[in-house]
Amino acid sequence: MKKHFLSLVIAIIFCVSFAKAQTAEVTISLNEPFFDAFLEAMFTNLKQPDFKLSETENEDCVEKIKLEREMNGVKTAVKFKNGKIFAPIAFTGSYKAPLIGCLDFKGWAEANVELEFDQAKQTLFGRANVKNVQLNNVPSFAGSVVAKLLQGSIDKKINPVEILNAEKLNFLVPVAVAQGNLNLKAKSMRHEIINNSLNVAIMYEFVKAP
Repeated sequence: MKKHFLSLVIAIIFCVSFAKAQTAEVTISLNEPFFDAFLEAMFTNLKQPDFKLSETENEDCVEKIKLEREMNGVKTAVKFKNGKIFAPIAFTGSYKAPLIGCLDFKGWAEANVELEFDQAKQTLFGRANVKNVQLNNVPSFAGSVVAKLLQGSIDKKINPVEILNAEKLNFLVPVAVAQGNLNLKAKSMRHEIINNSLNVAIMYEFVKAP
């Protein structure tokens, strides 16, 4: 009897708190281990990402870049430092260089990730900007060319990266004691980088489910 009474009291407090506070904020924290696990699962279970470097079809040289999990001890990852996001990107690829012919290359790139919140789409996006490219056994002049091609491919195929979409964060909460359900609708988001984590605060509105 005491257990049933306690459950009823808790349920009433739960419902009353909803009635008094129609909105509330929830924070999601995405840290480096989360992104590392995500990338590991992506490379293990899904198709390895690759991008064409040119729309021109060359039978003797397929110009493309393929993202790799790791190259020369550098892993494709997401890193946080001094309130900023960095993304080392490992890759291999082929490029038809003038006077040289088909050039196979491998290496890694340093990229900065800028965050932007699209108010109209209620979506937090990330945009990667390649700053530096390290290549193995490739002529020095090819480094800048590959960097431009890599950035162009990322802009066309990856940027902007959808991180969180408010509409996809909505969910239903059954309240059996009140004989109904409440919809939790994400209304807005704000983000900040603290303690090597991307923290996203989501403002929820509580409304009665139809």
